[in-house]
Amino acid sequence: MLAKTLILFGLLALAQGYSFTSREVKCHVCKATVAELEEAIAKEDPHKMADVSGFRLDAQGNSISKRVRLIKSEMFLTELMEKICEKMDDYLKATYKSNGKFTLLKMIVNGQMNPDSSLVDFVQDGDLNKSLGHFCNEVLEDNDEAFIKAFQAEELGNDLDIKICSEQAKYCNESPIQEEYNFDDKEEL
Repeated sequence: MLAKTLILFGLLALAQGYSFTSREVKCHVCKATVAELEEAIAKEDPHKMADVSGFRLDAQGNSISKRVRLIKSEMFLTELMEKICEKMDDYLKATYKSNGKFTLLKMIVNGQMNPDSSLVDFVQDGDLNKSLGHFCNEVLEDNDEAFIKAFQAEELGNDLDIKICSEQAKYCNESPIQEEYNFDDKEEL
């Protein structure tokens, strides 16, 4: 059923003059998912702790207690990932007027209409962008370990979307920006 829906979605897009692949859509959905997860995590108290001891016992039969920051716990991240795809209802498929490239545009940013909405043409589709939620669920199901591992890292970094969506999931072609190397301070060989 999903395959038929994707084929129909692709044919509909081609009929309207838009040509983008499901991989392109997954790339943008993956990036939006990372951004939404980062935003949701930023709203949590970073000092709040969670007990992740489970039912493990030490040699004396005492419960082993381990506490980690809530935002780094697998339980918290899993629960967050189960709800995050609902946020895809806030996005619309679009193409940039300047170059025709596909994008996802979040309609409301900081309580205001997205200022970039004038830069794009919105893609009309029969499913009213409901496929974005399906793509989000697929991206998370196929890469749940990569998402959890990346968000459990001590430092998240600025290119988390590239690490997950390009390097791990292989939906996008981008690579991290390399820092420029300073040759002035180095001895010649």
